[in-house]
Amino acid sequence: MSTDKESSAVGTDSRPPMLVESDYESWKIRIERYIRVTEGQGAAPVQVTRDKTDEEFTKIENNRELANIQATNILSQGLPRHVFNIQNPTRTGKEIWDNVELLMKGSGKPIQQKKEELFDEYERFHAIGNESIHDYFVRFHKLINDMKITQLDIPAH
Repeated sequence: MSTDKESSAVGTDSRPPMLVESDYESWKIRIERYIRVTEGQGAAPVQVTRDKTDEEFTKIENNRELANIQATNILSQGLPRHVFNIQNPTRTGKEIWDNVELLMKGSGKPIQQKKEELFDEYERFHAIGNESIHDYFVRFHKLINDMKITQLDIPAH
C-alpha cells in the first residue's frame, strides 16, 4: 500500500508518474498531463483539444501555453492524492494554484481569530494520555510553525 508521501514522489519532470493501482483515475490524469508536456515520437496516445493549431498561436501564446502545461504538470506531481483528486477538473496551473492555496488556508477565519486560537492552544499545550515523545514533539512543532506562518510572536516565559 502506498502513502500520500510515496504517491507524490513517484513522478518527476523527466519521467512519467508511476501507476498507483488503487488510484487509477488520478494516475490517468497525471499521465495525460505528462504526455502533454513531453514531446514524444509519433502521435500522442491522448488527444488534446485546442482552440487553434500550433501555427495559429503567436510565439507569446505558445510560450504561455508551454509554461502553463509545465506548471500544471509540476503542481499535479507535488500534490498529495487526496488534494489532487479535488483538483482534477481544473485546466490551468493558475486555477490549480489558486484552489490549493484556498484549500490550504483553512476555513477562512479572520487572521486575528486564528492568532487568538493558536495563542490559546499554545498556552494550554500539554501531553495527551499515553502520547509518545515523538508525537508530542510533532504536534508542538506544527503549532509553532502555524504561529510563525500567522506571524504570531511566541511569548517567552
